[in-house]
Amino acid sequence: MRPLRVVLAGSGYVTPFHIAGWQALPDVQVVAIAARNESVAKERARQFGIARTYTDLEKTLAAEAPDIVDICTPPEAHGEQIELAARYGAHVICQKPLAVSVSLAQAMLATVEKAGVRAMVHENFRFRPWFRALGQRLDAGDIGQPFYLRSDLRLAGTVTTSFHPEAPWSLTRQPFFAGLDRFLILESMIHQVDVARYFLGEPKTIYARARRISPHVAGEDLAILHLEFETADAVIERSYASKGHPGPPVISETVAVEGDEGTAFVDGEGSLRIVRDGPDGRSEDIPPMNRSDAYASSYGAAIAHFVHGLRTGAPFETDFRDNLRTLAITLAAYDSIETGQPVDLQPLLSAL
Repeated sequence: MRPLRVVLAGSGYVTPFHIAGWQALPDVQVVAIAARNESVAKERARQFGIARTYTDLEKTLAAEAPDIVDICTPPEAHGEQIELAARYGAHVICQKPLAVSVSLAQAMLATVEKAGVRAMVHENFRFRPWFRALGQRLDAGDIGQPFYLRSDLRLAGTVTTSFHPEAPWSLTRQPFFAGLDRFLILESMIHQVDVARYFLGEPKTIYARARRISPHVAGEDLAILHLEFETADAVIERSYASKGHPGPPVISETVAVEGDEGTAFVDGEGSLRIVRDGPDGRSEDIPPMNRSDAYASSYGAAIAHFVHGLRTGAPFETDFRDNLRTLAITLAAYDSIETGQPVDLQPLLSAL
């Protein structure tokens, strides 16, 4: 089997996780990195044994003729890079958020469809082992009909603490967070919106509240989303400004999915526990799973899913068309914040 040739666009924080995911697969080769920051790109290439680096993506594509372009850049760059990849006939896997507006994302979808290349958004949270296992258990009916989901993560990421007294942890890790006008919901909670869709389907409405707590960021670092589904409600809470909680990095948000026959719990260590309770008795099940280095492995799992789809023709779970819905729901949260009212998602989603 001819190896798939991959060009990586970008050299930022997530790129080592992407490269490791590609290099873990047989018959796949990362042939080059294209990034504006030449020194960082060269260091990434040295670290992972990648032969060539470039500072111009179009020159990279012309020289390397890749099968795949893996886009790991900010969303403002995605449109041009996707257009270039499509023009050179390369399939695309792109970091989230795909775009900062629905209309821009629709244009990107039209670009890849017109070119006849396949495209997927790298939405890695749903590929974490505990969420894959939980999704399978929900599909099997292990807790009956779900009627409530709660997802919560609280950490001191945008505020200084005794552990990080000089600069907030999240801003040291990814400094660009500080300047985002739309921060926590679009950059982080979009993951939880996607996971909620993975578990429960399409929501009907969204209501959101948010605040900026830390003076170190421009956008919101505390948010609450309420998603109404046909037969369930989901509450997603996230704070990067909360002191006194376990220090970052945190392995997982805590999640509870309640059904009419039991509840599934995911704790902060990523351990899944299924509790069934009824007149005939109570049972608890903790499915075995490999949770070692789950943050990094979820990148690899998303990439493996993409490659499997290319090799077999199987659909991508988070192709551009599907992820457009996750993006639209997430952006609708800001409309709700602005108006103070729930947003009816059904007309929005039906038009996509």
